[in-house]
Parts: sequence; structure tokens; C-alpha cells
Amino acid sequence: MSVTRNVEQRSRWPWISLIPIGLGAWAPIYAGVRARRWSWILLGVLCCVLVIGGLIKNSTGGHPGHDDTAGMLIIIGWVGAVAASFSIRPAYERQMSSPLLEASEEARERLLDRRRALALARENPSLAREMGIGRPDKHGAADAGLVDVNNASVAALEKLPGIDDRLATRIAEVRAQIGGFSSLEDLGAALDLDGDLVEGLREKVVCLPREKPSAG
Repeated sequence: MSVTRNVEQRSRWPWISLIPIGLGAWAPIYAGVRARRWSWILLGVLCCVLVIGGLIKNSTGGHPGHDDTAGMLIIIGWVGAVAASFSIRPAYERQMSSPLLEASEEARERLLDRRRALALARENPSLAREMGIGRPDKHGAADAGLVDVNNASVAALEKLPGIDDRLATRIAEVRAQIGGFSSLEDLGAALDLDGDLVEGLREKVVCLPREKPSAG
């Protein structure tokens, strides 16, 4: 009940945008800061720039109060702020009222990215390796929450479910001896892993081509 009441109080902020001559054009900035949405902040900044630019032009022109261009800038910034504020309010309320919903949406995005990365690893392994899929140990890599058992560090391998430091080290040793694993099943057979452990890794690992050791 208290959560609903707080959201209702927060969601009154769009009415700020209705303040005459665009003096409330900063309303989307408020929403963006509270919800940590940069796109909303930038939208509010743009509206404010238009309004401020119009006010300055109107006050410094040859005939203050009668500059059509200045008036148009103010109107565009004002109307834009009003439209933006009321259009983003539903998304703002959803995000601010339910941290669980926000976490659910983020988790859904991570799952979708992981499935896309798994598909890419199957269809274009060279590109997947270049992107850094499965390489959480590599700076700037798009690992997608996966671990490449053919190239990732022992520390990265240890983060997989059911893989301790001893088994991670063994995986690294075996892949060096045989030139890498062709599939998850190949990994399981080469290390004689339990079937349940292998299944637990199915949505977590990729087997990309081995990287050539750098010279020197």
C-alpha cells in the first residue's frame, strides 16, 4: 500500500512540465535522474535548451517580446517537454514501483543475449571468438554470461556451476593436450564428467576455436 502511495506521489511530476513558457521543461530530467535513464535526461536537456535559447533570443532581439523565431523555440521546447513527460510516465511508474519487475526485465534481457550468443557460437564461431563471447576474463569482451571452455582462464572456468579449482585446472590441461573440445559432449567424455554436471553446463558454455598463442 505504501509503495503504491509513493508511486502516485512521484508520478505527479509530469504536471511540472505544464508551467507556462516552458519553465517546467526540466521535468523529464527529474524522471531520468530518479529512474537512471540517460535517454530521458537528454530529452529534458534538449527541451530546456530550446526554451532557454528562445527566452534569450526574445530578450536580446531588436523587439523584445515580438521575435517569432524565439517564440517558436519556446513553444517547441515547452510542448516537447509536456509530451515527453506524459509519454514516459507509465514506464517511470513501472520501474519505480517494482524493483522486482525491473530485475525481471533485466534478467530476461540477459537470457535473450545468452541465447543469441549460443546461436552465434554455433553458426559463426570465428566471429563469436572475435567478439569475446565466453571470455569474462577478457577486458571489453561481450561474454554474454557464457564461458568458452577452450580459451577462458582457469579463474573463469571456476565460476561455472560444479567446477572447482581442481577441475578447472584439469580442463585447461586437457584442452592444451588435445587442442580443444569440439562440443560439450566432447568435454564430458574427455574428462569423464558426470552426466548431470554436463547438462548443468549446457546453457553456460561454448566451445570456440582455440586461440593461437601470441608470439613472444
